[in-house]
Amino acid sequence: MKKLFNWLGNIAGIILAFASYQILECFYFLPYQLEKMLHINYAILIVLTVVATVLVVAFIFYLYQSQLKTANEWQFNQSPHWDVRRLLIMLVGLILIVVCAYSLQILLGMTKSTSANQATLDKISLQAGGLFIPMVCIIAPICEETIFRGLFFNTFFMKETRINKWLGIVCSGFVFAYMHDPSITKFIIIYWVLGCILAWVYMTTKDLRYSILTHMLYNSLPYLLNSVSLLMK
Repeated sequence: MKKLFNWLGNIAGIILAFASYQILECFYFLPYQLEKMLHINYAILIVLTVVATVLVVAFIFYLYQSQLKTANEWQFNQSPHWDVRRLLIMLVGLILIVVCAYSLQILLGMTKSTSANQATLDKISLQAGGLFIPMVCIIAPICEETIFRGLFFNTFFMKETRINKWLGIVCSGFVFAYMHDPSITKFIIIYWVLGCILAWVYMTTKDLRYSILTHMLYNSLPYLLNSVSLLMK
């Protein structure tokens, strides 16, 4: 009975963490709308955004750490946290994501089309101002990796077995993909593969820092490449 209550508590934690993340997105994606709705100036909104970010990220990490204290057969998040081997795994994961994303776009004939999720993000970027890039490149990877990798494995694949590892990677990848493409278009295949690679990085390094960093670098690539192209002109 205790295990059942712990499991239900973990599920409730995932729901609360995702809901908190969705609320936080509003601060970054709808700043001017919130500014008008709350009748505050932009400077105060920025302060509220920073406070909300700290609270939400701290809350999600607290849930993750609490789960690890209850059960951690996989030995996640063990010291030392940084070493060359895991940095190389992270680099391999980043290269795989880039290669797979580009290759799948070609194979599926999607080089000239855009997913609904990306189209929405492109539209949001026009109205979010300077808060869009920090959300996409920093905050989103932290929250999404903690929820879709950390909390997910701690809840549904706690037992350290080979089957659980690979089944967890596939399932984690699909949940990640579905949240990015709930309409289940052909783009879900790309998101699924990307999610699986991020899950593989997490399960291979046993440390959330590496999948977060991989996710951050991938999301930052378009902006980094754009900056490089501008400097070369």
